[in-house]
Amino acid sequence: MKILVLGAGAIGGYFGARLLQARGDVTFLVRERRAALLRERGLVVHAADGRFKQDVQTVLASQLDAQFDLVLLACKAYDLEDAIASIRPALRGDAHVLPLLNGVAHIARLQEAFGAERVLGGSCHIPATITEEGEIAQLAPLHRIVFGLLPESGAAAKDKLQRLLALFRATPVDATLSEDIWQDLWEKFVGLTTLAASTCLMRSAVGDILASDEGAAYVQQTFDACARAAEAAGHPPRAEARTGFEQLLQQRGSTLTASMLRDIEAGAPTEGAHIVGDMLRRVQALGVEPGALRPAWMHLQSYEHRRQRDRSR
Repeated sequence: MKILVLGAGAIGGYFGARLLQARGDVTFLVRERRAALLRERGLVVHAADGRFKQDVQTVLASQLDAQFDLVLLACKAYDLEDAIASIRPALRGDAHVLPLLNGVAHIARLQEAFGAERVLGGSCHIPATITEEGEIAQLAPLHRIVFGLLPESGAAAKDKLQRLLALFRATPVDATLSEDIWQDLWEKFVGLTTLAASTCLMRSAVGDILASDEGAAYVQQTFDACARAAEAAGHPPRAEARTGFEQLLQQRGSTLTASMLRDIEAGAPTEGAHIVGDMLRRVQALGVEPGALRPAWMHLQSYEHRRQRDRSR
């Protein structure tokens, strides 16, 4: 099975490198500068279980053709349209695309672009970043990936996902082939949105928010609103997922923040529209009190307007 990974950043680079460890046939779709760096230094990963290096195959968008069975899409949501244009030449024949984006709105967009039968569902959980040297650093031992067939996915994709699972199981990655990937996507959407809305709005870690007089109640209210949206979509958080997220979001002294807050602090674009904005619209349609969602979305929009204005000067 020939696998194309869009980008060699923190997410695509990490999971692509692990697939290479399992002798997977992996090619990275990258820009010319990244391709040159990878040719010179290889793909270096500072993982929780030790540093390793992989020699990689790369391809530029201008060189891409329809020779792949599976496309692993690990871009940021705000780069989705550019990503769709980049991978289009590879989405021919019986190729399928497996997105690892946060949220849920991208699924419909990919189905519209490539046909519903080509689109699979996927999600990952890994704290990782790219160093100044262009190497991948795993920041904590967590490295989980889950993927599965959507109701509209073509039957031919099942064998591909089973082979992908076998590759990951030859590595330390915690990989799962889900029986209900929509459920997994919505559960992560609920927890991530609560974390992003709360920490971005308050510009503080979970523990700092909980130390305020109304912090715990406000975080819980936000989580409950997101859970109501998931329930309306037919995917209420299961008891285990609900308990896990509530423990995470109510941990006194926690230094946990959303990566979205780190994006703000770095002056970078955010996935606010795809995460907080999308969830807010769903919650408002239900007539539910949105907790931190409304002011957080205003905050994120205001930040982006200011960022764009400052860049245009």
